[in-house]
Amino acid sequence: MNARKPRRDQCTTRAPLRLPLLALMKARLAKILLACALLLAAVSWAKPGYIDLDIRLANQQGGGAFWWEQHYSELAYADSPGVSYVHRQVGTAYTDRYGWKTSEDALAFFEQQLATRGWRRVEPAGSDPSLPESRLLSPANLRRYISTDRPDAGVLVAVWPVGGSVEGFHVVLTTTNTSLLKRLSAGLD
Repeated sequence: MNARKPRRDQCTTRAPLRLPLLALMKARLAKILLACALLLAAVSWAKPGYIDLDIRLANQQGGGAFWWEQHYSELAYADSPGVSYVHRQVGTAYTDRYGWKTSEDALAFFEQQLATRGWRRVEPAGSDPSLPESRLLSPANLRRYISTDRPDAGVLVAVWPVGGSVEGFHVVLTTTNTSLLKRLSAGLD
């Protein structure tokens, strides 16, 4: 029998891989880590950044919470990309429970609480869409604060008398934090 040698281009066996297995694993691991980093960045980009200030006040005499209303919303403008994340809290302070005799007493309390958390007061505290009451109240009833380490974050506090035969004050505290897209857009302007 005349056995023919297969030609070189007809060989059925492959040459061994030139890359060691360890190098191949490192390359795959790098791709997996890059994919995880991109996924984490995408999640943090889309995650709302609400600021929740924990200013605790004693419950009302009947046992109800001071902050009896709160909600989270997004404030967007038609001509600007991104949003501001707004956390709004509403409470009522009765003078016999909290000892505040004037709106200024209540505003001083919140100023002290915010200062200990790294917020500083800025002026003016006029009309702001994150606090609709600011359009109706006197500037004497409003305070605006910015964070000492995040100038794009803000706090607004509004205090005004309940009125009538009730001695107390309505209190509204809102925090705003701009989205990453809004910050990037502002940086390009």
